[in-house]
Amino acid sequence: MHPTTSPLLLTANALPTPVGQAVLQLARSLRTMSRSGALPPLLDGKHLGLLSADRHNASQGVVAHAARGLGARVAWVPPLAVAPDNVAQIRDTARLLGRCYDALDCDGLPAELVQCLHRDSGVPVYDGLGRHDHPVAQLLPHLDGEQTQATGAPAGGDDGHHLLLQAMLVHTLL
Repeated sequence: MHPTTSPLLLTANALPTPVGQAVLQLARSLRTMSRSGALPPLLDGKHLGLLSADRHNASQGVVAHAARGLGARVAWVPPLAVAPDNVAQIRDTARLLGRCYDALDCDGLPAELVQCLHRDSGVPVYDGLGRHDHPVAQLLPHLDGEQTQATGAPAGGDDGHHLLLQAMLVHTLL
């Protein structure tokens, strides 16, 4: 995880920051909406680009599922045919990707490339958003920590992770 590509969600003591609290509240709201019927297409018209060497990357698969569940369009972008030492070409590619997509999720790419995409694309760039070691996933224990659900069991596991991914996408794209 590169600190330049994600807002700080947890403190050093593993407590949610104000941004982390906002993502948690969004996840709770999404859960309530989901339980009362279908989620509205909050990300309708948004485009998410997934960049990884492996088209069938499992962590990006969960991100794609979460984004599509909110109406976003998702596309896999083949690995950049850009040498990390060719800064001008990387910057041009980053600007082009920023025109095509509203956000990018990178997984398994060199840190320098992810940082360049973040700096030059002009859109949110996540670094492995769907991985279980991403800070968004680290919010899972806090999802129901302050609130007991009267109508059903607390969200946990994959359901909670899915809600947190959707909340992060909504938080950064709207």
